Amino acid sequence: MKKFVAVLLTMVLMLCAANALAAGKLIVTQENYHTVSSLWTYGHAYVKVENTGDKPIKVNAGVLEIYDENGDVITSTDWLSAYARILQPGEYTYASLQAEIEDGSNVPVDYAITITGKSDQAVTTMRLPCTASLELDVEEDWWTYNYMYAEVTNHTDAPLYDISVVLALLDAEGNILYMDDDSLYSEKALAPGSTLFFRKDISSEFMDYFAANNLVPASVDAIAYVEIENE
Repeated sequence: MKKFVAVLLTMVLMLCAANALAAGKLIVTQENYHTVSSLWTYGHAYVKVENTGDKPIKVNAGVLEIYDENGDVITSTDWLSAYARILQPGEYTYASLQAEIEDGSNVPVDYAITITGKSDQAVTTMRLPCTASLELDVEEDWWTYNYMYAEVTNHTDAPLYDISVVLALLDAEGNILYMDDDSLYSEKALAPGSTLFFRKDISSEFMDYFAANNLVPASVDAIAYVEIENE
């Protein structure tokens, strides 16, 4: 009888474990925070999120809280910018949050980021072949630019509308220094087999912040995608 109960318990535990694995699971594999000031001061949080489960999952919501030296919340936000939000098992994406720090006497010393996901069967994210590159100190006329590039290819046999891209600026250790995005929008399409370049200039206030804090941009990672509504 004891042996039967033990076997039954083992089967129940295995069934529970199997059910637990039959779902998407979000893990934050990289997070970085920067306080950047110009006319206003903002706390910028960047995260890299991976689906370590075995089902698709949507990057659904996020919260950023910024603390002072006493551990009190200076400011917070739940306005999440997430890209390629529907993750297949093993896929990763990027997301960001930013919150204004209105009182100049409040000095941020710590932060916390929470990212949550949920199942979503309404949309599928189709990723496109994409390569990224970085070009710093580009002199054009009287100005100097710092460009992030994404080279996106339509590998399908149909024109693609609503192509979006997220570009993450990284240092040599993979820390996220900056993030930007762009879209083709619904009025324009990329023809089958064609390639399109996206180019984004890194904000000068961030470049000043990097120089002041000994942060060195080293590379760019980019994800290009189209969100398709399921019928």
